[in-house]
Amino acid sequence: MFNNFNLSDDDVIEIMVEYRNLISKYSRINGIENDDLKQEILLNIYKTLTKNRENIK
Repeated sequence: MFNNFNLSDDDVIEIMVEYRNLISKYSRINGIENDDLKQEILLNIYKTLTKNRENIK
């Protein structure tokens, strides 16, 4: 699934929702959830999964 890298926005959002608990777990610093870190993780997931997407003109 992750080797495709040509996912639509809906597919990427579905992956983010599916892994929200894991993302929250790894966005904690000293036991407190850091919203900036969580946003950075989500942004990197989005960039990675959409990097080879063809531009529609």
